[in-house]
Amino acid sequence: MNENMEAMLEKKAAMARKKINALMQNMETMEERKFNPFPHFTLHNLLSYYAPQLYTEKDLAQIEKINQHLRQETKLPLNIPQSTMKGEAVNKKKRCRSSDEGSMADKAKRRVKPKSTKKMVPKKQDKEKLSSPPPILPIDVEIKIKELNGTDIKHIMCKELFDSDLSKHQSRLLMSLKEDIADDFLNDTEKKTFGRKDRGTKSKLVGIEVIVLDPSFREFTMSLRKWGKSLYSLVQDWKHVMRQNSFEIGQKLNIWTFRVNSKLHFLLDKN
Repeated sequence: MNENMEAMLEKKAAMARKKINALMQNMETMEERKFNPFPHFTLHNLLSYYAPQLYTEKDLAQIEKINQHLRQETKLPLNIPQSTMKGEAVNKKKRCRSSDEGSMADKAKRRVKPKSTKKMVPKKQDKEKLSSPPPILPIDVEIKIKELNGTDIKHIMCKELFDSDLSKHQSRLLMSLKEDIADDFLNDTEKKTFGRKDRGTKSKLVGIEVIVLDPSFREFTMSLRKWGKSLYSLVQDWKHVMRQNSFEIGQKLNIWTFRVNSKLHFLLDKN
């Protein structure tokens, strides 16, 4: 009876061992099936070369096995990515090319090379015209000029006020105009007037009487004088203009000219 029981237990133990072995084999095959390098093999190949710590030993063995098969077909050396080998193959061809071939290729390149065209460099005046278009005439300025029956409206410059412009000792507004508009706002009579000296003195230049409107459209009678080819100044009542306005160093004024019954007017716009 005891022998039969032992035989039955031994038989059950053997069956249990078989089931356990089969289960272990199934688990091993399942683990092997978890990693499949084929769908994205190029990516896995590069990652396994530059970052092998991302893979297990079994994963790396699978990738290496596939690589060996591919290298046998393509005859590439081991442990070098294909992308690297392509670059080296090209460089090798360049290095192995004979000097005759190189000289011939260089000559061919020189023949095919297109003629260099000279770039047209714009003149300084053209650059200024392109880079600084005249501003739009403000509505309030336009209305005021129309009230005065003004015509021939021109923008001559955007003036930045410096310390010398606001000095009480100098009492003048200096305007350095561009060459293309230095005399454009003057008529023929005014152009002839400039350059003549006062009869009473040898050095004092003749000025032209003009009307200057400040940003609040207050009118001042001043004298316009010319120093050199494109340098002008507004003198005489400039200290009264400064007294009526809180001008600051670095402030910018758009200066417009217009005529009322041929009389030259200046308008200072701080907007």
